[in-house]
Amino acid sequence: MNRSLIRRMLLVSLLASAVLGVGCGSSPEGKYRDPSGTINAEFKDGKAYIALGAYAVDGTYKIEGNKIIATGDFGLMLPHTVVFTINKDGSIDGPRDTMIPRLEKVK
Repeated sequence: MNRSLIRRMLLVSLLASAVLGVGCGSSPEGKYRDPSGTINAEFKDGKAYIALGAYAVDGTYKIEGNKIIATGDFGLMLPHTVVFTINKDGSIDGPRDTMIPRLEKVK
């Protein structure tokens, strides 16, 4: 009987930890910029905003795993779909085929 109670308590605490870990994780939504402040991106409520200096465009985005997939009519400077990779430290990497470097999340 005592072991059964301990097992139940352990199971409940593990489940609670898992729920808190998922619920309290940092969201990829927010503002990002490169160290020079020239390149900015913002992802909020399904809307994507990307600025390369004075060239600014907007579109939509969705999150799939560790990717932020932004789509829109981004003009000649960016492809129609821009895929950012979310890093473990909270930064994002721009696509290799664009001039977007690693962007740090703005706090």
